[in-house]
Amino acid sequence: MKYYDEKILEARREEERLRHTTLETGIYVEDDLITFRQISLPNIPIRIVLPEQFIPMPGVVKDVKYPSKNAPDLVVTSMDSAVNFGFNLFNKLIEDGDTVVMSRQFRDALRNINPAIKISKWEDNIKTDNGFEMSWFQFKGYALDGQNFNRMYFIKMKKSVLHGIFNCPMRVKEEWVDIAAKCFQTVEEIEE
Repeated sequence: MKYYDEKILEARREEERLRHTTLETGIYVEDDLITFRQISLPNIPIRIVLPEQFIPMPGVVKDVKYPSKNAPDLVVTSMDSAVNFGFNLFNKLIEDGDTVVMSRQFRDALRNINPAIKISKWEDNIKTDNGFEMSWFQFKGYALDGQNFNRMYFIKMKKSVLHGIFNCPMRVKEEWVDIAAKCFQTVEEIEE
């Protein structure tokens, strides 16, 4: 009888997971239901849908996790600081198609700094849900806490360029990569 009980419980868990597959309904990562809401980024005129459970990374943690002077201006993180969304805003107008150029320049710069970095995938000149031009690339990186998955986004806004960064441990990459993509698709500019 115990065997059937386990099968029934597993079927119920799977049914529950299938009901939660969008940003609107929430998405399961491992055994946790991640829910989402649209937020306005502090000091950055951008709104984006992000996990409700995430918080702005405290400065002392950010200084350790991102010791470079080129660290993101804002990092929104999971409570254990393992999964991160980072944001920089470049106050620069660019031409149509220039996210491709920026993405290529950043890829080249990363490889110049660390030739071991292998860019595993990229996509150029795609559109966000709000019609903004976007390019991105991804690579495996190394941090104090081990290997991590990284994806960098370049989104041409009306008055600026949003440089978005997503990273997480490699062990949860498959669960988070689509979530990150869905979140960056929601970017919109706040008119000042």
